[in-house]
Amino acid sequence: MSFDQQLHDAHGRPVVPIWAIGDLQGCAQPLRDLLAQPELAGADCQYWFAGDLVNRGPDSLGTLRHIIRLGRRAVSILGNHDLHLLAVAAGFRAQGKSDTFQDVLDAPDADELITWLRHRPLMHRAHGYTMVHAGIAPYWTLDEAQTRAHEVEAVLRSPQWREALEGMYGDTPATWQPDLRGDARRRFIINSFTRMRMCTVEGEMDLRHKGAPDYASGVLPWFDIPPPAPRTDTVIFGHWSTLGLLLRPDVIGLDTGCVWGRWLTALRLGDHRIVQQGWAHNTADQA
Repeated sequence: MSFDQQLHDAHGRPVVPIWAIGDLQGCAQPLRDLLAQPELAGADCQYWFAGDLVNRGPDSLGTLRHIIRLGRRAVSILGNHDLHLLAVAAGFRAQGKSDTFQDVLDAPDADELITWLRHRPLMHRAHGYTMVHAGIAPYWTLDEAQTRAHEVEAVLRSPQWREALEGMYGDTPATWQPDLRGDARRRFIINSFTRMRMCTVEGEMDLRHKGAPDYASGVLPWFDIPPPAPRTDTVIFGHWSTLGLLLRPDVIGLDTGCVWGRWLTALRLGDHRIVQQGWAHNTADQA
């Protein structure tokens, strides 16, 4: 029996607690405090992390080490800050003034940490849920999105990972075309999974938008553009702290701005119970 099969019954329902957790961004102490809360501290609990494990917060190294110690109990997907760390580690991108992951690069086991990180997926599907960091291109089905994610994951896990990341930066192409090739194809796939927030109704990504949804601007949140076929999974994402906690039957947004002094949010799959942890206080709320 596979590990994934052990997590659900014959009807696909989780049989152990699975908690989806929003953007960490180097906030190791809130993570430790969150996982110490009684509902999340059970030895049978599983954790899905929505990407952006590192950067901007004070302890990227401690965050990575804590997640790695969880072993197979944790699933972590890649966010844009994680990919930026990989690009800096590859040697062709300089750190910015606001980057805070030098502790990872200076660690004695930095190579092992980078190898672990570049083997994380862009997308995770199980139990009727799909987790991505930012979103799914509006006109992809879930199966198509999974195929596109695997394309990039395969390269990141290969000896050519540095060359693949060198062409990652940029806002174009903004729309998907099946005949895209090389850097342009990988760039669109990466941007849709790790940077996207708003799109036109035609599916063109507006990667400049960082604030709350502005419905008067002529663009919509990616999740408000109808997909080509109904999505049977609920899509869980992070990345959008100005959107905050979003709970809908079709989408769940979990980036509640811990790195900005707000909350780290965990949601239990199935009943959607919410537990939140701040820097110096905690609360548990039923959603």
